[in-house]
Amino acid sequence: MRKEGGAKSRVLTSDKLHIENKTLFVDLKENEGGRFLQIAELSNDRRSTVVIPISGIEAFMESLQKIAAGSY
Repeated sequence: MRKEGGAKSRVLTSDKLHIENKTLFVDLKENEGGRFLQIAELSNDRRSTVVIPISGIEAFMESLQKIAAGSY
């Protein structure tokens, strides 16, 4: 387990994507506060992270589907 923002978390499942010059890590994690999706981008040796609570994953996926379908 690693510490994320002061809370110990464990990875439940993980995926890694290589897109152009970026590497994306998509992890479903869990800590004392519950489950969450963590998306980390590694680009030119810089790392950025976004955390989405499990309660927001459905809305996040709907937004991505709209963008992918071109209906924005």
